Amino acid sequence: MALAQSLQNLSRADFLRSVGLYVMQDRLVMVRLRKSFLNVALLDQQDRELPQSDSRPAIADITGWVAEDVKEIALKADNDARERSLRQAMVSLLPHFNAGRDAVYVCIPQDQVMIQQLFLPLAAQDNIDQVLAYEIERQLPFRRDEIYYDYLLTGKKGEKLGLYLVAVQKKLVDSLVSLLDSFGIKPAGVEPDVTALLNYALFAAGPNSGRMALATANEQSWDLLGVESKVGSWQGGGQFLFAHRFPHAEWAQGGSRELLVQSLKGVDKCYRWGKLPGVTGLAAETFASADELGALSVRHLNGLKSPLPEAVLPAVGAALRGIREASVIGNFLRHENAELAGRKSLSMLNMVLGGLLAIALIGWGLSYPIKDEMRLRQLQRENQKIEPAIEALRREENQLQQLSKEVGVLADLQGRRGEVLRVLDELSKVVPPNAHFSNLRYRGGILEVQGNAENASSLIPLLERSPVFENVAFNAPSNRGRDNRETFSLKADVEKSNDAAKAAAPAVKATPPAVTKEAPKESKTKS
Repeated sequence: MALAQSLQNLSRADFLRSVGLYVMQDRLVMVRLRKSFLNVALLDQQDRELPQSDSRPAIADITGWVAEDVKEIALKADNDARERSLRQAMVSLLPHFNAGRDAVYVCIPQDQVMIQQLFLPLAAQDNIDQVLAYEIERQLPFRRDEIYYDYLLTGKKGEKLGLYLVAVQKKLVDSLVSLLDSFGIKPAGVEPDVTALLNYALFAAGPNSGRMALATANEQSWDLLGVESKVGSWQGGGQFLFAHRFPHAEWAQGGSRELLVQSLKGVDKCYRWGKLPGVTGLAAETFASADELGALSVRHLNGLKSPLPEAVLPAVGAALRGIREASVIGNFLRHENAELAGRKSLSMLNMVLGGLLAIALIGWGLSYPIKDEMRLRQLQRENQKIEPAIEALRREENQLQQLSKEVGVLADLQGRRGEVLRVLDELSKVVPPNAHFSNLRYRGGILEVQGNAENASSLIPLLERSPVFENVAFNAPSNRGRDNRETFSLKADVEKSNDAAKAAAPAVKATPPAVTKEAPKESKTKS
């Protein structure tokens, strides 16, 4: 709930100035307000008396036996006198506000306004204006082109849609609009003082005021109005409940009493405004303890040094519409003015802030791939910087692996060095001098030799008798060449037992003399 209220308050944030004019029969009241974001301040308050014509009592006594043209002349003279006094009052008020920039809202006394309750089918809620255009002449004793009107919704009542039709004669409003237009002032709205008072009551009491009733009075009748504060409502902070008008004599008598009892049921707070005469019955019981509307402490209205006079409250309520703080919207000129600032749910500031928020959200959403791309490029730049060092490390690693292989080969040779020397030593002892080796290969314990000798087959028993070799055999057939020597290819297994070789070594040494006698000493063994 607190979040909804905060969002609703933020939606009304703006920087605006407005002027409220309350035009009474004998007085003109002007109030100027300013809103700076959410702070509302009272900039100025002016009050001007409107002198009454001396001929008013005489004109009021004119009866029907006087010619109509004489009566019209007298009434016109009275209207001219009132227009002159209004014009003089406006001239004195012009220095106190900016007629070209400040939005001007006008409110008129409720005794000049007609209020009628209507119930329409629920199907008519989507086109209320069109339905009222047909119904208005059936509900009011005037033609459609003779009045300005507006309506205030009260919600659903069973299968019907309840509303109050508020109307005023065009000639009353047109005279004020023409007067203001002569000063370059185009009023943004005209409303009755009762709706302006309700707006002031809701603004002064705050958003949690609940259901409240307001009793106002003039010389002929009483008006009782009800409104409920709607916290978190985006269409306005107040719901209009009821509006009743009673002559003084019928205030709490008969059917009026039942209507009052039903209307005041569930009301949390009652206020009164105006010079209320002595009342009896229900009114005395209910409104005797009611607070004066002017006694409300408006804590969030800056610039208020003392309690506002009673006649100033409607002007303040009218000016609240210009700074988007009105809860109950009523405007007789809503059909004539295409742009109704009071009915806007969002201000220009909110639109700008909303646009900036949307841009920020879009930027925030797009920032992730952009940030990822920036990080990727940064990593690529860093990789490019260290690429030479990595390449050098790779070369060193390859060299290290190559050296490791070479070391392994050398280590293997080192491990097999004694075995190879043993094989070479045994061959030099066993093979006769007349045999020549052209190729010798030792791998995996197997010895392969190629060469030529006078008698190749005699080499096999010589090698077999050696304790080092076994399984001696030809790899390929031997061939005898022109030099009467045979080419041969032998293969033999090398015994791995060193102990057996050492034990048989004396026997091997005894046999070579018999073999060496067969061949001259000049031939040498090649390995």
